[in-house]
Amino acid sequence: MSGNLIRIFSAIILFNSYSFSQNKNWENYTDLKIITSVTADTDSHLIFCASKGGLFSVDAITGKVIKKYTNLDGLISNDLTSLTVDNKRRLWVGASDGSISVLDLSNGSWKYIFDIKNSNESIKSINYLFLSGNFMYVATGYGIQKISVSNFSFVDAPYYKLGVFPINTIVYALTASNNVLYAATKTGIAYANFVTSNLNDPGSWSNYSAVPMNADVKTIESAGDKIFAGSTGGCRYFDGNDWLPYPNPVIASAITKSIKVISNNIYFISDTKIYTANVNTLSDVSEFLSQNNYSVLGSYNNSVPVAGLSDNGIIISSLNPSAYIFPNSPFSNVFNHLSIDSDNNVWAAGGLANNGFYKYNGSEWENYNLSTHPEIGNSNWFQKIVSGNGNVWALGFGGGPTVINGNNITNFNPSNSILPGISNNPLFCVPYGGAYDQNGVLWLSFFGTNSGSSLYAYTGNNNWIAFQNPSTITSATLSEVAIDSYNTKWITSGGSRSGVYYFNENTTLNNSSDDISGFYSNSDFGSEITNIYDVIVDKNNEVWIATNNGIFIINNPYGAIQNPSQKPPAIKLGIISGNLKVPFTENCISLTNDILNDKWIGTETNGVFHLSSDGSTLIEQFNSNKTPLLQNQIKTIAVSNKTGRAYFGTNSGLSSYLTNAIEPVAEFGEITFSPNPYLIPSDVNLKIDGLIENSIVKIINVSGEIITEFDSPGGRIAVWNGLNTNNELVPTGIYIVVAYNKDGSKAGKGKVAVVRK
Repeated sequence: MSGNLIRIFSAIILFNSYSFSQNKNWENYTDLKIITSVTADTDSHLIFCASKGGLFSVDAITGKVIKKYTNLDGLISNDLTSLTVDNKRRLWVGASDGSISVLDLSNGSWKYIFDIKNSNESIKSINYLFLSGNFMYVATGYGIQKISVSNFSFVDAPYYKLGVFPINTIVYALTASNNVLYAATKTGIAYANFVTSNLNDPGSWSNYSAVPMNADVKTIESAGDKIFAGSTGGCRYFDGNDWLPYPNPVIASAITKSIKVISNNIYFISDTKIYTANVNTLSDVSEFLSQNNYSVLGSYNNSVPVAGLSDNGIIISSLNPSAYIFPNSPFSNVFNHLSIDSDNNVWAAGGLANNGFYKYNGSEWENYNLSTHPEIGNSNWFQKIVSGNGNVWALGFGGGPTVINGNNITNFNPSNSILPGISNNPLFCVPYGGAYDQNGVLWLSFFGTNSGSSLYAYTGNNNWIAFQNPSTITSATLSEVAIDSYNTKWITSGGSRSGVYYFNENTTLNNSSDDISGFYSNSDFGSEITNIYDVIVDKNNEVWIATNNGIFIINNPYGAIQNPSQKPPAIKLGIISGNLKVPFTENCISLTNDILNDKWIGTETNGVFHLSSDGSTLIEQFNSNKTPLLQNQIKTIAVSNKTGRAYFGTNSGLSSYLTNAIEPVAEFGEITFSPNPYLIPSDVNLKIDGLIENSIVKIINVSGEIITEFDSPGGRIAVWNGLNTNNELVPTGIYIVVAYNKDGSKAGKGKVAVVRK
């Protein structure tokens, strides 16, 4: 689209073609409190709210959240920027990636406009959608687009040059009055007659860019013959002849985030308050809503003001103005680190200074911060989270570790324990990774300390044991911790000493004389390695290490403590492709294994790789282009043994995917099948559910003949593709499925109907 016009029909794609909503294996969880736009549909009494995590609707009468929408519910993108309802009762939803999703409010169907998203423009964001007659004017990061509402075709080339303003000036908002279109832009205000003028001609546009309208004019609104505009420097209005300061000093000089005319009143978000005035008596301004983090104004039925907030949903002024309305959701879209506790709750560290940490119980989110749970410490900055032995540890970056056990929350810090601060702040405590060993002892690593010890063990009752740093890690910053079956701690390190530190206390916590330690520097993994990001110990007691250039495996970790001077080598992971084994060279920043010992690798730019237990086979790959995955940078991964659901933490929210990696049952009960009957041939395998660990499965026909036999992957579920041992489809019939353990002491069975198409 760059430099050329979009004249023909936009790419309108029907709902089922491009939406991920039909994929039942996926769920996405996003923060819907950061409001960017508000509009309403009076026919349904609904207020629609765009946020940085998706869309939601609210009953304007009761304030009840009715529905929420993400990319699993019809949206192309969750990072929304603008909303409006057209004259055919269709909700237009603009997003930061340039996509426009259109929801028909009469029947719930979706259509999509991809032209801007798929263009070559450098800044594609849909900043504002303005309806005038049968046309939708779209404020973008590079100018203005005009779209026919009747057939979704683009009219004219993009309006790139608005008068004397630079080409591709960012347009933030639009309004119109008396056939004149007004644009609020990054460099001022541009306006032109959009009925008689050629808007592609820069000479058709007039400009106003006097201070404070010379930069970041974010909002513009018409009221009768007047035009009101607001910028980060103040508010001005146009009376038809001149641009004048707003006739009240409070409004005139305030940071003006949003302006909305509702009936005969005009409303302003000025700094942190909302003010209002009658359009006929502009100087008589009154405070409408007190101080808050307001972001945008809207209305219901052109009579009820609705305020969007940058952190707390919306306020409907006709209801309780102190009641914040938003769907239950995580506190933030940032998921820096994940852990799943013994009750299958998902815990996440927010990663940023104000985010705290969050808990998901399978149906609702609970957010932990100083406002909701002051006992968590003296800071909301939590980088990592660790669960084990019935506890959850939220590791505060500055505030120290906080342990949650049921309803009990205890914070440890340098004021109430021996835990260290840092060299320039003795009270700033920075635990950065942790794990439980085979004896139930918690081990915490520290990003920095003033004690000379970066590794601490916790045995309970505020009993912390410090381990003095060896010279190999004197200047290192320690992070992720994994512990093998020999109780050797494997710890990633960064700073001026990047690599993997390992330590074993040799069963004596209080005797340092027999401690064993060693270090793998980046060079031990290869010249291309600059960063070590994650480490795990898998079910085979192998140490897997994620780096900026693939995965490395130490398959004999005991050798490292037997002879640290002759430590076992780290072998680079290779994947079989065709008949060759090729090195895996992705920038790997997170890593975990599931109950089947399959590996899940999160990358910096290419999403998730699911590998076989030995890493040699790529089972599947997920990215945001082909799946509902929220982002391709995967900061953290956790897989639930109880449900098989894999969780992928990103800076755009949390995605999850349902797998077959579920822990086996202890005893055989009824073996069940899905689908049943099983129609073959099929792209879907028959799911066999209810197996004990490492079951052998036999498929038998009614005559007692064994059709095929195979081992289960090791968990509760196995699959069958409908083929016999000769790789042929079996005939229609009833089949008996028998499963038993290795010595035959436990067995289970079930029946499945197979229908051959």
